[in-house]
Amino acid sequence: MPTEPIAEASSTRDTLTMAAARGGYTTPAPVQAMWREAPVRQFTTESGRLAWLVTGMREVRAVLSDPRFSRAEARRLGAVIGPAAIFKNPGINDLDPPEHTRLRRLVSGAFSARRMRALRPRIQRMTDELIASMIATGPPADLASDLCYQVPISVICEILGVPDEDLERFRGWAERVTSTGAYPPEEAVAALRAMVAYMAGLVDAKRRDPDESLLHDLITAHDEQDRLSEDELVTLGCGLLLAGNESTATMLSKGLVALLANPDQLAALRADPSLIPAAVEEILRFSTLGVRPYSGHLRGTTSDVNLGGVTIPAHSVVYACLPAANLDPAAFPAPERLDVTRTGAVGHVAFGHGIHHCLGAQLARMELEVVIGSTLAAFPGLRLAVPVDDIPYKDGFLITGVRALPATW
Repeated sequence: MPTEPIAEASSTRDTLTMAAARGGYTTPAPVQAMWREAPVRQFTTESGRLAWLVTGMREVRAVLSDPRFSRAEARRLGAVIGPAAIFKNPGINDLDPPEHTRLRRLVSGAFSARRMRALRPRIQRMTDELIASMIATGPPADLASDLCYQVPISVICEILGVPDEDLERFRGWAERVTSTGAYPPEEAVAALRAMVAYMAGLVDAKRRDPDESLLHDLITAHDEQDRLSEDELVTLGCGLLLAGNESTATMLSKGLVALLANPDQLAALRADPSLIPAAVEEILRFSTLGVRPYSGHLRGTTSDVNLGGVTIPAHSVVYACLPAANLDPAAFPAPERLDVTRTGAVGHVAFGHGIHHCLGAQLARMELEVVIGSTLAAFPGLRLAVPVDDIPYKDGFLITGVRALPATW
């Protein structure tokens, strides 16, 4: 449960709600412009907790790089939300150095540039097979379920060494664990317990029958090098599965919607496919993974900190709002316009910043490039099968995305 409020709010404090933040697909949520009125401000969360919202790019980068803004402190204050809140032990993203550094070093090699390049042909084959299946079935198709939600779960399970026949089980568990209301809390807890039990069993299986998966590398680090505990091993496996699945799948589907809803940008990309890498960076900047006002990274202050001319007291809860930072006009000209030719989009913070920068950033970029590029090449006449405002949201989850993406060609 949240702790008691940590400071007195001003009489003008904001209570930001899901209804206010929802917005559409053709442009970012309009409420984010309001968040930027003050780059550091006090607000009341939906649960009634008094906290600090940081929305400016400069200030968000400071929160994510200054050690006085601590993820471990946020957990100690009881402010962690989503799956991290129901894990018994803190995961890699809930730790500060040196514990965070130790665990990150154990897994970073699996996401090296060399390993990512080696994975690309496999991702391309997987994408081509899914596209071929859609072509054979004929239009219309649901790009979300038939493509966007297929590739990331298959890739991360392959990296971890999860058997193909268990992919659907994992997807069901992951959906419930990342629920913030779509499923009853007891279902989320039951799904987490099932996932942890399965991962523990998979660890035992790989001890008996070693392979070249990341999970086996972690087993070696435990069994032969004593570099992590058994609980850390299982928690890491579950955490990597959750992190490498839903976020990329959501960005794929929302990225395709953004392109299909902005025909001038889609035409520019079709005319010059070499723009795909730049378009991916722009999609990452433009398409938010969540619509809650605190979509982003959570921290707790370990001391008083002056940020943006405001003093945030020690032991305060701070939300670094990545979507709002990515729409900061001081960082990006005309930020609420999708522009696949934008050269500065690479400066976004969609993957975070600082020591907790997303381990799988290069993997996600590669999946976006392959899937979006291949889809546009395979379907020259691709278009939405319903009005953009009729595309259903996937509400009630930590990451709010597209439930279905009906398209035709």
